[in-house]
Amino acid sequence: MGCIASSQRVDVITMSTSEDSWQNASGKETVLAALVRLDQDIEKSEKLYPAQRLAVVTAELESIQQEIKNFEETTNSITNIESYPKTMHQIFVNLDLYRRPILATENEDFVANVNRKEMRKLELNWLRVREKELQSDRRRLHAQLLRIRSLYTQLKQLLSCIWTDDERPGTSLEGACERARALRDALALVSARLRASAESVHTALRLLDDALPVWKLASVGKSGWERTRACSDACRLLVQARCSERDARRVLVATAAPRAARALRLAMDYAFTDTMHDHKFVR
Repeated sequence: MGCIASSQRVDVITMSTSEDSWQNASGKETVLAALVRLDQDIEKSEKLYPAQRLAVVTAELESIQQEIKNFEETTNSITNIESYPKTMHQIFVNLDLYRRPILATENEDFVANVNRKEMRKLELNWLRVREKELQSDRRRLHAQLLRIRSLYTQLKQLLSCIWTDDERPGTSLEGACERARALRDALALVSARLRASAESVHTALRLLDDALPVWKLASVGKSGWERTRACSDACRLLVQARCSERDARRVLVATAAPRAARALRLAMDYAFTDTMHDHKFVR
């Protein structure tokens, strides 16, 4: 058997062994195209600063888990959201406060103590829901961070295919670049904290807006159960708003609560007896 001579001319491009191996591993992609692609992928991946957000989420999650541990030592978990209004309704029936609202003044401390315990159950439930949300966010951000590290590893391998550490040009600029990156990361961490805190504050404000019209129904309900149900719904929204406000302070590591938050908590303890007084005066 013979070989047929080819009339086509084939150009042969000489390349280094390392560059040839990179193209074979990356599907015949040129080194320049690979550099551009990796640089763009890294820029897109770092645009939302997942590393800094992961640090904020992790710190908040650890704080919430410690708070849940403290709550569980003294508070039982709530199994049904309807148990809160039913518990308060049963107390009002046993104390005959619906037919004799004047007795609410004599028993306001007792009712407030029961209400405080029930609201702590709501807080514990909110903390557990928030814990699950943060765990999901942490897994997602951790996956993004692993991808960024993989991209940097590929970039380092590609650069080593072109130059060795001693021969690579521009090494004097790498130190300045690292310092600029450290400053960027520090500013991004502050920005991530402020953004997370602002989101919690906005959530608290929305819950307050939802609670105000519900609170108005507590004093105009036709039956005792309607007034108690409306009051419990308003307190539930206010508890969530207070938890969101505390979450904003948790992100900023601000432990001291503002005076308005402390006043709101005290007012919520006596919300049900105050509702009885308001209904009495409305009549």
